[in-house]
Amino acid sequence: MATIVRHDTTGKNYCLLGTGFGVFQSSKPNFFLGNLMADVDEGQYAMVCVCNSAGKVFWIDAEDVTVVSVDGQNVSELSLA
Repeated sequence: MATIVRHDTTGKNYCLLGTGFGVFQSSKPNFFLGNLMADVDEGQYAMVCVCNSAGKVFWIDAEDVTVVSVDGQNVSELSLA
């Protein structure tokens, strides 16, 4: 069976295929002190891989989805302990 998620922004339902997590860090030399005081940019992304009814696969930010059902059961019906 499948896990169905709803994209909170569009309201469309998708089949959850998997998850991913990305981390990045980049630095560029400072104008005055070069690499001693480099300007650093860093961040992280939690993403989910989904597909639509046509089978098109794409990634959505994990914060923008809500699980609707798991194995055909509504999430509110599951006994999670």
